[in-house]
Amino acid sequence: MIQIAVKTISGLTRGLRVIEAIAAHQPIGLTALSRLLEVDKSAMQRTLATLHEAQWIHPVGEAPPRWELSTRCVVVAGQVYNGSSLAARAQPVMTKIRDTTGETVHLAVAEEEHMIVLGVVEGTHMVRTGLKPGEIHVPETSAAGRVIHAYQSQEERMNSSGQPDLLLADAEYQEIRRRGWAASEEAVQQGSTSLAAAVLDASGSPLAAIVISGPATRLTEEYFARYGELLRSAADQLGGSY
Repeated sequence: MIQIAVKTISGLTRGLRVIEAIAAHQPIGLTALSRLLEVDKSAMQRTLATLHEAQWIHPVGEAPPRWELSTRCVVVAGQVYNGSSLAARAQPVMTKIRDTTGETVHLAVAEEEHMIVLGVVEGTHMVRTGLKPGEIHVPETSAAGRVIHAYQSQEERMNSSGQPDLLLADAEYQEIRRRGWAASEEAVQQGSTSLAAAVLDASGSPLAAIVISGPATRLTEEYFARYGELLRSAADQLGGSY
């Protein structure tokens, strides 16, 4: 992380934390937010009033109100996705994989101790599994996180992990890197299996992961090698130019 040697604005930091907390627990009230973030009620009330005035949140229910995020967050999230050159390039590639496999395909990026879903192409089957844009999950047990970790050193993995006890053995990461894809069975969603390949930049560092997800009863081991190679080829197509 880049360190910027200027004084930060604590009120803005608190406001962003409140937005994240509301997103995770909405609808949620003043008392619960204060307790969750360990902020006194008067400061929290000022933060909520400011976010409401700026149209980032809106109240629901009778007084005292509980709070939900407004559609402004959806607009900003859409601008982030549409403004990402990698996401734009990934869209037709993900669509082609979806059309070939029938399964849901998504693009995930690593952000500190989490994986964040950046974009999704829904599968064509009536019964399907998959995450939604903006969903967050831990990297240690997911296919996306495992394949990203495979291209990091052991020190990098330990430094970026929030749950280092869930990391795989170094030999397992070497095997993932050798074959070019990782698998995860029912770790992120119950009843769902995922396969992922890493999108690498020109230096070989991981930028993102492209992921296939499907019901564990359908996405069985007999498909792993074929779909894994499909993902690896797609990831190679997307990477290398950043």
